[in-house]
Amino acid sequence: MCPLSRRRALAAVGSAAAFGTAGCLGLRDRYVPRTHERDADLSGDDGPWPTLGHDARRTASVAGTGPDANARVTRLTEANRFPDRQVVVGSDVLLFVVRRWRENDRDDELFSGVVAVDREGSERWRLRTEPDVGVPTAVGNTVFVEESNLTRAVDAETGVVNWRYRRGYGFPHVSPAVRDGRVYVGGRRFLALDAATGERLWRTDEEMPAVQTCSATAGRVVASNGYAENGGGLFCLDAADGSVRWEADVAPTHDPAAVGERRCFSVDDEGALSAVSTADGSVQWTRARAADGDRSRYEQPVLADGVVLVGGANAPLRAFDRETGETAWTAGPADERHYAPVVAADGVYGVTREGTVYEVGVEGTERWRRSLDRTVTSAPSLAEGALYFGSRTGERVERWQGGFDRFGP
Repeated sequence: MCPLSRRRALAAVGSAAAFGTAGCLGLRDRYVPRTHERDADLSGDDGPWPTLGHDARRTASVAGTGPDANARVTRLTEANRFPDRQVVVGSDVLLFVVRRWRENDRDDELFSGVVAVDREGSERWRLRTEPDVGVPTAVGNTVFVEESNLTRAVDAETGVVNWRYRRGYGFPHVSPAVRDGRVYVGGRRFLALDAATGERLWRTDEEMPAVQTCSATAGRVVASNGYAENGGGLFCLDAADGSVRWEADVAPTHDPAAVGERRCFSVDDEGALSAVSTADGSVQWTRARAADGDRSRYEQPVLADGVVLVGGANAPLRAFDRETGETAWTAGPADERHYAPVVAADGVYGVTREGTVYEVGVEGTERWRRSLDRTVTSAPSLAEGALYFGSRTGERVERWQGGFDRFGP
């Protein structure tokens, strides 16, 4: 591996016609990494929760409203392997990831991949992948799926693959970031692909094998870096050509940053929350995990009006002032594991691993709390007035029954 040099600009090179040199692949994948069957259809509505964190900035904030305390809990799909990643709600399908899923006791074949179902839970299609696969991203009539070395554009209605790009060895990314007709992905080098055709638009000249995942705005891509030897924990690329704008001196980071107008917020692998200037990458403030317990790290950050929200284990949900980093308020159970919440027009909705669902006003006043008879296994998504999340029941591993649920109308 070639480590990323600190403060060294990475020139973007070539067009899609340039030959790639990504890892120990076959000759065809090495020199002709793209397979194109047809252009992906990007037209149409993306859906109410189309990607991890709702949008390419990973803000987890929506304009809609959420459920009330008396909402129904509906199991949409049963599986003996529960979803442990956020559910995507497209315009016509729900998308969830399963790993090593055995559908019944007589089935010897394990399935890992993306499953698409309708609003009632009936399966539309499934796409087999490696066991480690990121949360899909829906754009119009296309679903983008990212594995450790492969990106695919899939028809949202049929599951047919429109194009694939084998970019070389990388890490299983959390979710592909798609913005303004471009798909941003990492591998041996960080790439921008044309979302319709899969053609490579640019790639960084130097290898960056520690890139984990990213967030995107109209002009910038903020990528998370997983190894201290490869530079700062965050770095910012120019969306137009891939050149580096800045590196941020924070610890290695695997989760994507939540990007605001003047600051982006990230949780590093040491569990600390940092505010980083989007202009130059300077660290504005850092807050260490303020709780006891074995898992002493915050969850992925979420943006609300004037504050940044983080959950964690054995501590309540916390809101920090975006400007100063001072604690604005805390809410929710103090001794449970809080997943990253969602922010709606009428309040903040959170869930815990222990099955507590709650609503908090944007000023920090808890409005209601309800306990469900299940273990929640993923951060929630919010769409059409309902929360969607993975869950399981059963105390012993051999008796676990999983699936994903809707909490709402």
